[in-house]
Amino acid sequence: MYETLRSAQIDEMLINVYQKHTDIVYTGTIQYLSSNDLIMNTYNDFGIQDGSVYLKLAIIAQVETDSYDLANMKDRIAFDEANRVLLDEDVDMPINMSDNLFERVITNLQNTNSMGLIVTLEDNQLKYSEGLIEKYSGGTISFRTIDKFNFEKSELKLIDLSDIVGIEFSGSELVLLGDSLPIIREEDHISPVEVTSSEQIPDEIMKLRDNGGFSIITTTDDRKYFYVGTIISANPVEFVMQVVDMSGRFGGYVWMRYDDVAKVVLDSDYLKVMKNFVTNNRVGGKFVLPGLNDQRAFDDNDNLLTYLIDQSIKHHKLIRFELVDGTDVIGFPNAIDQRTGSLVIWLLDFDEVTNSVKRTVGLEEIKEMAFDYYKAFLLENHID
Repeated sequence: MYETLRSAQIDEMLINVYQKHTDIVYTGTIQYLSSNDLIMNTYNDFGIQDGSVYLKLAIIAQVETDSYDLANMKDRIAFDEANRVLLDEDVDMPINMSDNLFERVITNLQNTNSMGLIVTLEDNQLKYSEGLIEKYSGGTISFRTIDKFNFEKSELKLIDLSDIVGIEFSGSELVLLGDSLPIIREEDHISPVEVTSSEQIPDEIMKLRDNGGFSIITTTDDRKYFYVGTIISANPVEFVMQVVDMSGRFGGYVWMRYDDVAKVVLDSDYLKVMKNFVTNNRVGGKFVLPGLNDQRAFDDNDNLLTYLIDQSIKHHKLIRFELVDGTDVIGFPNAIDQRTGSLVIWLLDFDEVTNSVKRTVGLEEIKEMAFDYYKAFLLENHID
């Protein structure tokens, strides 16, 4: 494995690094390499360089230097570079050939009081802790964990150096979290303010539309993610949210019916952190990636569902549809049949079940639509 890594470093190859005990894959280029460990500059799913990771070679299961996935990632990287899509400046951490990579990363995080994500291997399971290194001595570090979901759960703990197998650092989310530390204090913890009544949810969403407040929307299905953002349009049947991603940047829009909403969070520790992320990104001119439009507006009185589909047909825009049966359909709306109330969608991928490149769905089957997010922008530009 070392020879493969060494060749990849010399040739500045883009690689995928697969780890033991997890499905998480790091994609990037090797910056530094020793016989025991490495440091990679990593790319996110959009092909944007975002932070670095330190890994011990013992945790690596496989190194991939050529694949369909890597070819697609190279296309994304080339597209992003051509369009000057950047997140943050690279962090300069010069390392000499004689330096111990592990110690260099640890001491740099400590000396600069920078956030890191420590990955430890305990009982054959990987555990992840975000926080600050307060002390490094002997065979341990004193690590102050930061819990952005619950400020009361932040704690100081000792971590054995021998348990550490990876460290993420300098990524945009970690940098923003570090900038938010002044507001992440145990005494500032608040219990979440939530609305779960199906009778109250429409009224609360209307209020959010009027006051521009941030909220968290949790859907009625079993998905693992939720939406954070602001309500920009709403009527008695449906609404549109401008979404922000985990780094507090513009993440497109989502349309929903109220019966798709299980819970609205009006205030919480995490919401406080996300609002701070958004504020810092706006001040720094980093809220919107090139090619995206965060200034769209919609008439509350319109039938938002058909209006959005009509606009997508007119401008050939991609939409991700979530259907009532839980199916995801990604494609370009082609035509609405007003007589039958059905929509023809040109699919992004060939449907092997229907043996077709298009699919017809009833408008009443659609419970959610996501559009104008960065992945859709890449696909609209034929970047897979």
